[in-house]
Amino acid sequence: MGFKQKILINLSVLLLFTAFIQGPWMESTLAVPPMHRHSAEVTVRQLMKQKEQAINQKNLSRFTAVLSPERKMYVLEQKRWFEDAVQHIDPGSFRLKVLSVFPDREDRLRAWIHQSYTRKGRVYAVKYPLLIVKTKQGWKDADLAFKQISNDSIVIHYSDPSLKDQAYIALDTIKKAVYVLKQRFHWSPKRIEVKLYEDPEVFRQSVKPSLPDWVGGWHESGQSIKFIGGPGDHKLFAAGLVHELTHQMVSELTNDNAAYWLQEGAAMYYEAHLLPGLHEDQWLDYTQQRRPITLVQLEQLNLERLTDREAYQYYLTCYQLFRFLVEEFGEERIQQLFMALQNLPNVDADSSEKIQLLNRRTREALKQTFHLTVEDIDRKRKQKRY
Repeated sequence: MGFKQKILINLSVLLLFTAFIQGPWMESTLAVPPMHRHSAEVTVRQLMKQKEQAINQKNLSRFTAVLSPERKMYVLEQKRWFEDAVQHIDPGSFRLKVLSVFPDREDRLRAWIHQSYTRKGRVYAVKYPLLIVKTKQGWKDADLAFKQISNDSIVIHYSDPSLKDQAYIALDTIKKAVYVLKQRFHWSPKRIEVKLYEDPEVFRQSVKPSLPDWVGGWHESGQSIKFIGGPGDHKLFAAGLVHELTHQMVSELTNDNAAYWLQEGAAMYYEAHLLPGLHEDQWLDYTQQRRPITLVQLEQLNLERLTDREAYQYYLTCYQLFRFLVEEFGEERIQQLFMALQNLPNVDADSSEKIQLLNRRTREALKQTFHLTVEDIDRKRKQKRY
């Protein structure tokens, strides 16, 4: 699920690459040369060639065999990326080029990778630092070479030293938000991982090739929270993290059965109201100046296929809907709605691929919990001017 407003980034990939070459990675390579450079390069090139071929051949099992099985969130994230990539990139166009390899420790390598593919004839290319680890199954891809900080079950990964301050803001924000959400919804979260990206395109490619350019944050069931970092308003950054954390809570409390509009409504509502002082409320007045989309219409939309202007209206309407439910029925009844959805089986698919199924399930849960159809909700909203 994407956060509504992308944070602008001023640093370039070139500066990131320069800092990488001149920084701690080179120091660790010089200090600890456990593996011959040529042997390390051969290992990484073989691994990347298998990954490249698996994508071009649309072979999921061969693709996941490249990944470190210990990184469970990363494996699921890459599985979703693969499912999207084989649908949206031009067949046979995916390429991975190993630019350089730096042996780190006896069981770790770090490499700079150039990734490219075409989509509808347009070339998409990005460079990123990759961590390769030695496992019982051999050398495996273990995600980007993030730095990290942590506290208990919360881990914040960040892609560049320039994001260190934001990583601490993220850790503090998530801790506070988890505490409040626990009090309100009796939520005992599973492991929480946040990944902060300095480069917007690296962020986008970490999610999926079809992700719209306007998206600046993301969470899907069983995955990490992903967010673009960099210069910008710290309150907006923190509010965005609350938005994505709410998605994780709703996914876990509903067994990932909440309709897309319900997910976004909860995320927008608690982004604005969960933690005092994080969110400027001027935009809320704007919701009264636009003709809202009905819930019946909202169910037919795919947020990820909308323009940024259309998406903004979608988010505002979701906010209005969830605010109506909270003010009409209270958070205890919202909990009951989530519980009704939690009892349904999980569907192992990206949210955008199961929109209609989750709409039907949410409609039934609304009837069971509030004794209302979506048409009833639209009528009541209109009467109360939500």
